[in-house]
Amino acid sequence: MTTRIAVFSDVHANLPAMETVSKHIAQSGYDAVYCLGDVGGYASQPNEVQELIMQMGCPVVLGNYDEGVGFNKEDCGCHYIKPFDIEMSEVSFKWTREHTTESNKTWLRNLPREIRLEIEGHAFLLCHGSPASTTEYLFENRSEGYLRQFTKGGKFDANADFILFGHTHVPYHRCVDGTHFINTGSVGRPKDGDPTAGYTVLTITPDEVKSSQIRLPYDIELTCSRLVSAGLPEYFAEYLRTGGCVAG
Repeated sequence: MTTRIAVFSDVHANLPAMETVSKHIAQSGYDAVYCLGDVGGYASQPNEVQELIMQMGCPVVLGNYDEGVGFNKEDCGCHYIKPFDIEMSEVSFKWTREHTTESNKTWLRNLPREIRLEIEGHAFLLCHGSPASTTEYLFENRSEGYLRQFTKGGKFDANADFILFGHTHVPYHRCVDGTHFINTGSVGRPKDGDPTAGYTVLTITPDEVKSSQIRLPYDIELTCSRLVSAGLPEYFAEYLRTGGCVAG
């Protein structure tokens, strides 16, 4: 038997991108769909994006942005280092926190931090940042030694064959000591130089699990015009146009 699931993450208030991805998912006939969090931030339609995801009826895990907004925290937990990045993240977070409805914040507060699945004999862990923390970045260039702490017998043993996560906005699939690390990329704010909306498809059989990254063009200029009209920085628009490669 073969099971196909779609997993997406990091929509970041980009409604045109999420609409494109949701339509593609609906047309593709997957057996299940999951969201790995970060609904709002950096674009102007956090409520509309959240409501579309709710309409899709897919399980959603708590992202760092969801946690910050839902619990009215002081920051998004993004942990940027460069002063400009910190400044921009603060602008985005305050705007999103102020413009997300109270009912939507309630929904965010009730999201689980992880989802565990057993499919075709394989154990899956779905989270946002890492099995240890919602805010931890498992970058594509993390050493095998670093990732090994999440494998069998490691300090933060995830007790899973496959760990699915987002947060870095750069998709990849690596295997360390038999544990697979799959970053599902970003729907609404890619950082890999490709501005198209991305999500991941897993094709699962008892013998193997294959992952593939789907990239879809969408109306980026519509998102850009909406966020600038809402009073957000032009920098956010250029970030989308360049797939995260704009100078800051």
